[in-house]
Amino acid sequence: MMGEKFCVNEEDKGVLESVLGAEAVAFFISALSNNVFSGVVAPSASTDPGLRQRLCQLVEGSKWNYAVFWQVAVLKSGGSALVWGDGHCSDPKGERNGVGKEDEQEVRKNVLQKLDACFGGSVSKEANYARLDRVSDLLMFYLSSMCYIFGFDSPCGPGSSFKSGKLIWASDAAGCLNQLESRSFMGKLAGLQTVVFVPLKSGVVELGSLEMVPEEHGVVEMVRTAFGESSPGQAKVFPKIFGHELSLGDTKSQSITISFSPKVEDDPGFTSDSYEVQALGVNHAYGNSSNGTLGVSNEGKMFPQLNQMMAGNFNAQGSGVPCLDLGNEDSSSIHADERKPRKRGRKPANGREEPLNHVEAERQRREKLNQRFYALRAVVPNISKMDKASLLGDAITFITDLQMKIKVLEAEKNMIHNQDQKLSLPDMDFQEREDETVVTVRCPLDIHPVSNVVKTFKEHQIVAQDSSVSTTDDKIIHTFSIRTEGGETAAIQLKEKLEASLSKNR
Repeated sequence: MMGEKFCVNEEDKGVLESVLGAEAVAFFISALSNNVFSGVVAPSASTDPGLRQRLCQLVEGSKWNYAVFWQVAVLKSGGSALVWGDGHCSDPKGERNGVGKEDEQEVRKNVLQKLDACFGGSVSKEANYARLDRVSDLLMFYLSSMCYIFGFDSPCGPGSSFKSGKLIWASDAAGCLNQLESRSFMGKLAGLQTVVFVPLKSGVVELGSLEMVPEEHGVVEMVRTAFGESSPGQAKVFPKIFGHELSLGDTKSQSITISFSPKVEDDPGFTSDSYEVQALGVNHAYGNSSNGTLGVSNEGKMFPQLNQMMAGNFNAQGSGVPCLDLGNEDSSSIHADERKPRKRGRKPANGREEPLNHVEAERQRREKLNQRFYALRAVVPNISKMDKASLLGDAITFITDLQMKIKVLEAEKNMIHNQDQKLSLPDMDFQEREDETVVTVRCPLDIHPVSNVVKTFKEHQIVAQDSSVSTTDDKIIHTFSIRTEGGETAAIQLKEKLEASLSKNR
């Protein structure tokens, strides 16, 4: 059985548990023994070419360290489940924590190779994971998650979020471990502090961060807006939202996928580790470069061939797929532009480069307009349609609603202020006598400080024979004289009743 192949003996099981955790090992053994994955039918959404790009946009330039799309798959038994659709993982800038020693790295690579052999296909001795520089705790968590499947009967995690249609946002370590379920051991080693599950019509988007990220509605709207774009023409537009460039990638063909992050000129010491994986027979990519990532797609089985992604494709020359030099291509295009003859005309103002012709000027204007529309779409909730006219209409409606809410709140504030002024002015009477003046102050019982005491007296049918007011040390003391029958015992009982009533009315 596949479960026995995954875990041969107790020693083998102990090694797996030291890397994956006992709950994860139990999950994999149970899934393989019951042939859970053989009954999964790959959904058609797995061939979406813009899926990886959208996930990359959510991670790059944000506090999130990885993004995973769990998509709905139909089971041969007639039910449904969530399986790995695609993902993007990026280690923090300069992060080297959780790398471990060489022997520990070798163990992790062997565990990944075993997962690939059981869930993705056979792995030869030559095509192992020795070429990987490192497998961090976060990358180990991310890659092992590719072999998971989630039902809809779980009380937490992506299955619960999809079934209930509600957002799950865990921004503390304990909440993360609870939501990750059998992945909690690896999540704890990776240091995850925030895990978010955003339900969509076709699945669930999972976001994870090594920082504590408070709940923010804008993140949810950005996820839903990104996955609501169905136009293939818009998939090639790479906007800047609030100054952050989301992506600089392009799809050349069905066999080659290039995703590359812009080089940071101001900080030569900047390094970025970026990992991209797509399962269910679509694209696989892995990269580690200061200038960007390069991914090459392979036709695979339903679950990704980890050895091809991380060993064969890591070295572009050994993969047999043409390697594209992005830096040379960009530089050659720049030099070619410089060699083009420029038209005569007025000098550019403020050092701004003048467009070569009206077509270029119109293209730049449209790009700037598209960027502003993307920024507007990110902050406007409840977008009805994705076209620009509908977006402007939704923005106008949203701003009008905000203005109405402001007016209502200001009116309520003024009303409460006027009521407070009326209530804060008590009636005062002055009665002059021969050698003294009597001042009488009247105010409603509800706003008087001793109103609870008077109400308690009425509840117990107690009549105060006399009362007086005195001041000592910036305090006002109200003294009530009450007649009690029955001696000291009756007085103690009355005291207990009054204290109990006053504690309830506070």
